[in-house]
Amino acid sequence: MKLPSTAFLAFALLLLLNLNVCRVESARPQGLGTGHHAPGEGHHPPGEGHHHDHDHDGDGGHKGGHKHDHKHHHHDEEYDGYSFYVFGDSFADNGNLPSKNDQWPELTRQWHEPYSANGRFSNNQMVQSDFIANMLGQSESPPAHMVTSHVGQTGMNFAAGGAGVFKVQQGVTTLGEQVHAFHKLVKAKKIKKEHLEGNSVALVAISGNDYARVGVRTSGFFDITAFVDKVTTEIQTVVARLQEIGVDKVIVNNLFPVGCAPSQTRPNNHTTCEEQGNQGASLHNKYLGDKLADKEGVLVLDISAAFTEIIGHHGDGRGELAHKFGHKLTPCCESVDPKGYCGQRAYDEYNEIYSTYSVCDEPNGYFFWDDMNPTQAGWAAVMGQLESPIKEFLDLD
Repeated sequence: MKLPSTAFLAFALLLLLNLNVCRVESARPQGLGTGHHAPGEGHHPPGEGHHHDHDHDGDGGHKGGHKHDHKHHHHDEEYDGYSFYVFGDSFADNGNLPSKNDQWPELTRQWHEPYSANGRFSNNQMVQSDFIANMLGQSESPPAHMVTSHVGQTGMNFAAGGAGVFKVQQGVTTLGEQVHAFHKLVKAKKIKKEHLEGNSVALVAISGNDYARVGVRTSGFFDITAFVDKVTTEIQTVVARLQEIGVDKVIVNNLFPVGCAPSQTRPNNHTTCEEQGNQGASLHNKYLGDKLADKEGVLVLDISAAFTEIIGHHGDGRGELAHKFGHKLTPCCESVDPKGYCGQRAYDEYNEIYSTYSVCDEPNGYFFWDDMNPTQAGWAAVMGQLESPIKEFLDLD
């Protein structure tokens, strides 16, 4: 789940210098929200592989098989709010990739320590989909499609870590395939018509995985612009399809400042953002904003502005919210190997397992958890800013 290559981002920067790029018309962050934590210290030197104890609020870990007790959703008859349907990647996934005991590849690491071991790509119980579910009156994201066949009033989560609009990783559903799985449940009447009409909302969270392949599959200036157009057009098509199927309202993330992701800031020791990456994200957001402008029932959620408020284009952030995090660009969990990943393990010469990553002592003081995904505290800071526009869009008190 690596982010856009510098080759793509360099082209994007050149393109943006020749375009009059305006800010996307979208849901801008408002206020600081709640749930923020004081900055913490204590990032371990690479190689120590120190694990911290997680403070779990929910139903704990999933260590084997593909079973997970979504006990919060066993009382659908008590919930009469929006049905919530989630599509996208690791920003929203709550358990749609398989768990493998005693194996720690990049796409199953979220089921094991140091992750929260509940299928989410974060250090604790909540990612973006959980925060939106809270706003709707649900205690967590609706159940993952891969762990249950029951679809209740709360909805269902189809998002899978590493997903893009195109097939960027084997074994991971594309955005279109996720919507196809949703449509099959609607046609089979496992998702009731009354749960859709006038009472449903979808989240589309696509965070840049498609652009990881651009550096090797395109060769020039116009290839880059054409590919950005294809990615954003596919998102536009998916939004239209969701509405045709019967979803009442659709929330669509724009692209966060990818040049500030730890995978991009590691070469400069996490001191500054990679500006070309941020310009590339701006290009994506311009195309997406233009395609979804004035679409009834659609909210383009300004994830970009919410991230930037905290980490800024140079990692310094701005204002009170930025000061909540002592570490804005350095991830809490990082591999010793620049090509490795948080949660990676290996066998030594004695066939003993050892960790090839380090973990900080106080994740609440870090905005990023791993090379791309925020900590739960980071998500709280982002979604606290976006709560007001989301609730206004959904006519929630």
